[in-house]
Amino acid sequence: MADDDPRLTQTLDGLEGSRRALLALLEAVRHTFYLYTPLVRPELYNDAEILAAIRQRVVNQPRLRLQWVLPPAANWRGGCPGLIRLSERLTTAFTLRTPNRHELPDRPELGQAFAIVDDRMLAHFSDPRRLLGVHESQPSERMKELLELFREVWNRSQPDPDLRRLGI
Repeated sequence: MADDDPRLTQTLDGLEGSRRALLALLEAVRHTFYLYTPLVRPELYNDAEILAAIRQRVVNQPRLRLQWVLPPAANWRGGCPGLIRLSERLTTAFTLRTPNRHELPDRPELGQAFAIVDDRMLAHFSDPRRLLGVHESQPSERMKELLELFREVWNRSQPDPDLRRLGI
């Protein structure tokens, strides 16, 4: 079973492993990068190397889509000005939304963070505050469940009013 292969699953334990996992996901993305996080950590989402990798992927692959569901921008925009600038520049590829708290399903996974690339790779942060989780480089049942949850949340999410004022 692929889920049991240690070469395909890596434990994420803190900032450096999480950075490497996000960079690996960005390197592998061909079509769509889905991200859901209840907490935007500037150490990850305002990291110059991660922002440069996003920019490079979008420039090299014009059909690439980034669909990110983040908490309200008022909670993180001061700590992540690079992410704001990047989303202003890449408006056709990079879509940021905020969950509609009144329409969210009651699921414990929504207190966690996860990133999925092309329905085949997953970084799942069971503890997004401490950046603890796993990185799976092959499709798994868990990834499929989280992608289904992401799509449900995405369909119920909305553009962030703070970002809309900025033209994003």
